[in-house]
Order: sequence, then structure tokens, then C-alpha cells
Amino acid sequence: MGINLLLVTIGILSVTYGAKYLVSGASALAARLGIPDLVIGLTVVAMGTSAPELVVSLTAAQSGQAEVAIGNVIGSNLLNICLILGISAMLAPLRIHSNTVWKEIPFSLLGVLMAFLVANDVLIDGAAASVISRIDGLVLLGFFIIYLFYMFEVARKGSESDTIEKGLISTWLAVFMVIGGIVGLSVGGHFIVESAVAIARTLGISEAVIGLTLVAVGTSIPELATSVVAARKGNADIAVGNIVGSNIFNVFLILGLSATITPLPLGNISTGDFLACVFSTLLLFVFAYIKSPRVIHLREGVVLLLFYVGYMIYLLAKL
Repeated sequence: MGINLLLVTIGILSVTYGAKYLVSGASALAARLGIPDLVIGLTVVAMGTSAPELVVSLTAAQSGQAEVAIGNVIGSNLLNICLILGISAMLAPLRIHSNTVWKEIPFSLLGVLMAFLVANDVLIDGAAASVISRIDGLVLLGFFIIYLFYMFEVARKGSESDTIEKGLISTWLAVFMVIGGIVGLSVGGHFIVESAVAIARTLGISEAVIGLTLVAVGTSIPELATSVVAARKGNADIAVGNIVGSNIFNVFLILGLSATITPLPLGNISTGDFLACVFSTLLLFVFAYIKSPRVIHLREGVVLLLFYVGYMIYLLAKL
């Protein structure tokens, strides 16, 4: 048990720093190759904080641990909104940008609603078991492509004052950072999945619960660090946009790609878990639309945090 907890910790550190070095190295390398900053931002940098979830879910899917793969996505989305945005709002009021209000939060809500629908074969089709199939995965990836086009248009019309610094990292160092980052993500993802499953079996609890809690918390550390620091510095757009964008990536790209590689039976992931994810996103949607000016204050942060505590109690009650 102790060794597995240590390996999970090592895995979390490995994927966190692996993602950091991969993004830094790839950004510097792309800049030296003359790739526009806009393209770098839309690809490498935008996916940076979601890299741990991507690697862990893909590793879990390929290892036949579907509950960990799905639980990681659903648990991360819940944690991102309720815990991370909740804490960020308690540190400083979060003013929500108009694009986030009118387009990105609704797109995030669409994502979790789609995840709920494709994961409910029993409820909708009367099937014997619920499975997120390859077709479902391809549908989610299709929505992700639409979202990429939207991101490109927003970035193209927006300010391009933020540029990638090209002179700080040499080409060979950038290549080494990319390779090291990929290795760190791969090794860390393997450690997290295998050790988390071993912990679940040792404690006699389902892999779904481990995926929804321990794995989700571990892979959400980059989002937590980014949003909390941004909130303390008064950069609310970054704090909120980071979370909403990450949640969209989690559902459409990570869940979609995982299901496309191999069908994902839900196992002990329940309808209640998906509904909790839908409701948390709906809470953010309501907070964004009913406030004028649109600001998430301390009281909304407390509501989000209390909802997450309630969900944890719900999970414990299922054990």
C-alpha cells in the first residue's frame, strides 16, 4: 500500500513536470522553426494543462482499466469547477470574459451533456450494459474539431501581443525537453494507473472511485496551480478560461480519443457521477448568466466547494 502511494506520487510529479517541459520545449522548438505563435498557442500550449489527463486516460484505456479512464475525465471536470474555481473565487472575485460566458461555458455544458448521453445506453436504448463505443468516441472527436475551428477564429481575431520567446532555449535543449517531457508523461501515466488500480484492490473499493478521486486530483494539479496563481494575480480570464477550456478538452478530446482506441464499458461509473458533472457545469453556467457584472464572488465559490463536498459524501456512501 505504501509503495503504491509512493508510486502514485512519483507518477503525479512525473506527468506534471513532463507536461511542463514538453510544452516549454515544443513551444521554443516550434518558434525556432518559424511556426506562428497563434498555431503554437492553439496546439501545444492550449493542451499543456490537459496533458496529464490525456496520458493517464489513454494509458488506462489501453490497459483495460476503463473505469479509471472515464473516472479521470469526469472527476477532473468536477474538481476543476467545484474545487479549483471555488478556491480561486474565495481568494479573489473572478470576472468572466464575454467570450467565456456566451460561447465557451455553453460549449463545456454541451460537452458534459454529450458525455452523459453517449454513456447511457441502458437508460436511453434499454441495452444490457452501458459502453462508450468507438462511434461515440468519434462523435466526441468531431465536436473537438469544431471547437478547434472556434479557437482558431477567436485567436485570429484577438490580440497577438503575447509572443513566444525564441532566444531563451537552444534548439538541442528544446529537443531534449520534448523527449524528456514525453518520457515523463509516459512513465508517470503508467505509474498512476497501475498503482491506483492496486490501491483500489487493496482497499476493496472500485476502480471507478479511485479514478473519480485520487487519479482526478493528481492529474488536475496543473489546472489548480495555474488558476490559483492567476486568481491571486487578478488574472480572472486566465483562471476561468483555463478551467473551462480544460473541461472541453477532457470530454471531447480525451474521452473521445480513449473511446476511439478501445470501447469503454462504464462498470461502476454511475449515472449519478455524470449528473454531478452536468450539474456542476450548469451551476457555473447559471453564475455566469445571472450576475451583472458577471463575477464569481466568495459566496458562489463556497457553493461550488460545498457541492464538491456533497459529491464526495455521495461517493463514500456508495462504498
